[in-house]
Amino acid sequence: MVKVDVEKCIGCGTCAADCNIFSITIKDGKAVPGKWCLECGHCTAVCKEKAVTLLGDYDPSEVLEYDNPETFGIAPDRLLNFVKFRRSIRQFTDDPVSDADIAHILEMGRYTQTGANFQPLRYIVLTKETLQEITPIALKTLAELDVKNVDKKAMRVPYQYLDFQSTWIKWYQVYQKTKRDLLFHGAPNALLIVSRTCNEVDGCFNTGHLDLMINALGLGACLMGFGTFVFAMSPELKQRVGIQEGESVIFMMVFGHPNVKYLRTVSRKKVRYEKI
Repeated sequence: MVKVDVEKCIGCGTCAADCNIFSITIKDGKAVPGKWCLECGHCTAVCKEKAVTLLGDYDPSEVLEYDNPETFGIAPDRLLNFVKFRRSIRQFTDDPVSDADIAHILEMGRYTQTGANFQPLRYIVLTKETLQEITPIALKTLAELDVKNVDKKAMRVPYQYLDFQSTWIKWYQVYQKTKRDLLFHGAPNALLIVSRTCNEVDGCFNTGHLDLMINALGLGACLMGFGTFVFAMSPELKQRVGIQEGESVIFMMVFGHPNVKYLRTVSRKKVRYEKI
């Protein structure tokens, strides 16, 4: 909910016009919040008089004034080049990611948009020790799955192009013989995006933004379609990392310091689009 300071409010109607559920009205020259509120904060962000405050579990000291566009803007070409140079990392050093960097990553997730501003996501950061513990469980689960009886779309990868069953069995055999991890790539950390609502759209937005921050910090990430899938298949894995009843791992990624250096961008196929 929001609170309006009637001493500051001049009844200009800017907040009411930007309320996407039309809950704010102007009465007797003052803004009046309605019963319903998404807590999106648009009204607080748009008020020139700073008369509107977001109530509840929010810290007003976090609010930043848009007084210097250079602080908030990113040049389009620079942003595009940044994305072009982004690579999926499967070679990592043994160095753990610092707590300060993890805090930056999670802050990016916290500020990523969610449908109807429900903010339904929580995060679980896995350490290298935990990843090493769950790796054999995950590989064994995949190797023993009967792919014919699994919803292929749940694998989150282009399943029609690969023989997953033989691939997973080979990965598990390699791990048993050499301890080489072909699933999580021996990463020092992983991040689980968890939700009760199973809102994959929110998870996709979050995944993209988290990945951008990881790369901005000079780290690297690999999005784990198989990792996400195996958490859906294994009750043991869910219990080990504290997935609660009714929750799902919406997406998983591994991240850390890259042990490889890329020297250039790569090409992509031409964009397919229509203007109708």
